[in-house]
Amino acid sequence: MRSTAFRYQRVLVIFLTLAASTPFLYAADESVDWPGFRGRGAAGVANGFQTAATWDATNPDDKSVLWKSPIPGLGHSCPTIVGDRIFVATAVASSDDVPIQIGRSGNIDAAADNGEQAWMVLCFDKTSGAERWRQTAYKGTPKATRHAKATHANTTIAVEGDNVVAFFGSEGLYCYDLSGNLKWKKDLGIVNVSKYGIGWGYGSSPAIYDGRIVLVCDDPEHPYIVTLNLDDGEEIWRKSRREDCERSWGTPLIHTANGNAQVVVNGWPWIVAYDLDTGEVSWRVEGGGDNPIPSPFIADDRIYLTNSHGGKSPIIAMRPDSKGNVTEADSPQDAGLIWRDERGGTYMSTPVVLGDYLYVAGTNGVFRCYQAESGEKMYEQRLAGGTYVVASLVAADDKIYCTAEDGRVFVIAPGPEFEILSTNQLGESCLATPAISEGVIYFRTTHSLIAIGPDTDSGEPLSSNDRKRPNILFIAVDDLRPSLGCYGDSLAISPHIDKLASEGMRFDRAYCQVAVCNPSRASLMTGLRPDTLGVWTLPIHFREAMPDAVTLPQWLRQFGYTAVSHGKIYHNPTPDPQSWSEPIRDLPNLPFAYPEGTQKLVAGAREKLPQRDWRKTSLRNPSTAAPDLPDNQLLDGARADICIEDLRRHGKSSQPFFLAMGFIRPHLAFVAPKKYWDLYEPDKLPVLTGQQVPAGSPPYAMHNNSELSHYVDLIDMPAPWDEETLPVEKMRELVHGYYACVSYIDAQIGRIMQALDEEGLRENTIVVLWSDHGWKLGEYRGWGKMTNYEIDARVPLIVSAPGMKTAGQASDSLVELLDLFPTLCELTGVDIPDFVEGKSFVPVLQDSQASIHEAAVSQYYRPYKGNEFMGYSLRTDRYRYIEWRDFSTGEMVEQELYDHDANEMETKNLIDTVSPDVIEGLSNLLKSTHPPEQLVMTPAVHSSPSDPNPLSADISFGNQSGTPITVYPITPRGRRSRGQQIAPSKTGTFNAYLGTVFVVESRDGTIHQIHSPNWPPQTIVIKK
Repeated sequence: MRSTAFRYQRVLVIFLTLAASTPFLYAADESVDWPGFRGRGAAGVANGFQTAATWDATNPDDKSVLWKSPIPGLGHSCPTIVGDRIFVATAVASSDDVPIQIGRSGNIDAAADNGEQAWMVLCFDKTSGAERWRQTAYKGTPKATRHAKATHANTTIAVEGDNVVAFFGSEGLYCYDLSGNLKWKKDLGIVNVSKYGIGWGYGSSPAIYDGRIVLVCDDPEHPYIVTLNLDDGEEIWRKSRREDCERSWGTPLIHTANGNAQVVVNGWPWIVAYDLDTGEVSWRVEGGGDNPIPSPFIADDRIYLTNSHGGKSPIIAMRPDSKGNVTEADSPQDAGLIWRDERGGTYMSTPVVLGDYLYVAGTNGVFRCYQAESGEKMYEQRLAGGTYVVASLVAADDKIYCTAEDGRVFVIAPGPEFEILSTNQLGESCLATPAISEGVIYFRTTHSLIAIGPDTDSGEPLSSNDRKRPNILFIAVDDLRPSLGCYGDSLAISPHIDKLASEGMRFDRAYCQVAVCNPSRASLMTGLRPDTLGVWTLPIHFREAMPDAVTLPQWLRQFGYTAVSHGKIYHNPTPDPQSWSEPIRDLPNLPFAYPEGTQKLVAGAREKLPQRDWRKTSLRNPSTAAPDLPDNQLLDGARADICIEDLRRHGKSSQPFFLAMGFIRPHLAFVAPKKYWDLYEPDKLPVLTGQQVPAGSPPYAMHNNSELSHYVDLIDMPAPWDEETLPVEKMRELVHGYYACVSYIDAQIGRIMQALDEEGLRENTIVVLWSDHGWKLGEYRGWGKMTNYEIDARVPLIVSAPGMKTAGQASDSLVELLDLFPTLCELTGVDIPDFVEGKSFVPVLQDSQASIHEAAVSQYYRPYKGNEFMGYSLRTDRYRYIEWRDFSTGEMVEQELYDHDANEMETKNLIDTVSPDVIEGLSNLLKSTHPPEQLVMTPAVHSSPSDPNPLSADISFGNQSGTPITVYPITPRGRRSRGQQIAPSKTGTFNAYLGTVFVVESRDGTIHQIHSPNWPPQTIVIKK
């Protein structure tokens, strides 16, 4: 239903989330997801966002502490983050007495904690810290003991797609979906990792790669590594490690080398890499410490390995393509060894590489720095007295985070010189490694989950030099039907759009909401259906219908985007400066595109028109022209130049951009450089003769072709129902002009895409190409748009997003232009506002066979013989059902039905030949989204109807805003009259009467005000 106003609150930029159902977009972005122990590649680094340097979690007023949520039980399970969800595992004892040893101690005994436990998986909301769900995986008495400093839930959860995998060692392996539903579980028996005959607890987290789970189960009695199918937990292969390793607690690393996936596992006496497909040993190197705990990780094509205990503590750097027994090779360097340092390795904590250096934190609080490529030690310094480090190092935003067991977090500057930037407090003991996502650090302490973010009141930008979110290149092409090579038109020459389709997904059944410019674009850009927005025709600006509407670029700007516009995005007379971060740039002066004498021709034709003819002052130049000019000497080419300039400019910014480029062609007039006309042989172009309006359709269903009668050579343009038609040669000229314009626009799109590649932005930019509606080239004897039929409602739509696994595919799924708003929000990780009425088609981008709509709805308003009708067009897989209703009452007047299984062209209304049950079902489906209701054309903002004796009341506007403003008088029908611009420090006065309404807008979009005159007359002072 229609609403008169919406108001929306701004949100903190720091709480930006990526919907978990979009794994492909950020498949290679370590700054968003942290899907397992230490994130992707176990590297422990998250780039792209500013992170906190100082905080105190014991201070309730510290704004860097975003939230703190309690976690029951005990667990060293580190936070795992995918989309807007955080997962942790815990073990909750039935007894209140749950001992855990904190600090350094020589105690080697198992903990006295053998009572009943509940092993749980918990899911939290990343933004608020609220618990979303918890599931108890297993309940019972522990099957193996734990170390005094360990817990019964040491391992970190791993996530891939919709699979949440938790391994509790002897208590089993469990796979849930993102919503907490158990998919499957598997008992691998008792895994009793021990020394001195004491079970010290299981600690190796699962690793997932390409639909496979890898588990390391180094029970001293029968150590093994096993690979399982992620879908069902069935075993793929199992490999004994009896000759390789006596015990280990490290998480395996999975990486690819020369196209082969390998699993690298820390161990003693051997560190071994296995082929993921077969389990065969790829290479091995001798370890050192006899209690191997740190996890292998990869950075800059080097695999780093370390362990300690028992007098040995090596640090090893290996090539990913290592082969054979590296230690015993004649040349270990040739076999894959890059460097090895026999002292300085770590017992518990996994090191981190940031830039050119490797950083290592010992349990004794000694911090070391090595040159990552050569192994040269740069320094060795003690952090602070009494420091004991178990958690692994992580890094972000040129800072290294080292978490001490007592809850202190040291922030250390990168580089070859030791510098502690700050020491911060968590307020609780912490043995788990933190996770980082989108600038927020998540610490799992002994009792809590704590989110630490940068102080948003500091005035510092939220991003580092790396791109935070994907850019959006938003390309609109006016009046473009799917007459393109990628859509199967063999005559169309559109190589650049075709290439874009090969890099993205082509939607074969995408539909606009209204087949005319203004309402179609207003609906798309606000995310609202025309009946909600109250915009169905060309003259009404959506700001008069709904002043507080929030557009797509406005919404994205709240999340850190810079939004810039060129050309036709909204209807040309109403570009909506509020949407954009900066004023729309002016075009340079361009040459006249028509031959000499054209203006005299038009003037002569105007003179011959009847005095009251509406074209007397608005007759246009000819409908076609083929000037011999460079591309950028015509409108769209000149705009493409400026768009490319802004692309290069904003591409260097730390803020992501939403760059909108709206091409006017192939909208009439069909004006394109001559070289694009020369691409086509006119005689081979399709010219449709013998066409008829759809049989049995209402008399008002078709449009009258009046759009073309604006042009001097088409003053007498016949309507579809007239006896006469356009001459064949004129038809051919129009078709030729349309195709020439398509190729001209295609070339400009190619230029923009080339600039995107040259700037290195392609891999971080979502590209969307869309048209506001279709166009008739003689179908049904029609020329133009403005109907409810397939030819006008269907539009080309292509979406290319970074990391798409469906690139090059096409989809027959029904989608609406209305769906672009929520789709782009989901693709960028921006919250989808609750006011949008479309549906995200990200599921279709992930699976071209997926479906989000049972039907797509278009509509068109038609006045006819003093009556007003609203036609609603429902497109299902098979049918197009059209229901015409009285505009003022909502009462159904007439119906149309077309069967696309029988005929793709809608040539005959079948409403009287189809089962009434089918008609009733389609009508009910339409009513579910568009219930019959009274509609009102006059928008919310309008002047009062003219009084026979209005009271004059002049109104003046004094511009003290510092930017140019434009004042628009609004008519009683809610239409904008010609605006008057007022420069800064100037005043403009308007003759008006009480009840007149004026809209004031600034060119930079910072001002949008509505005013009416008062008595006595006054001056309205406009300020920002």
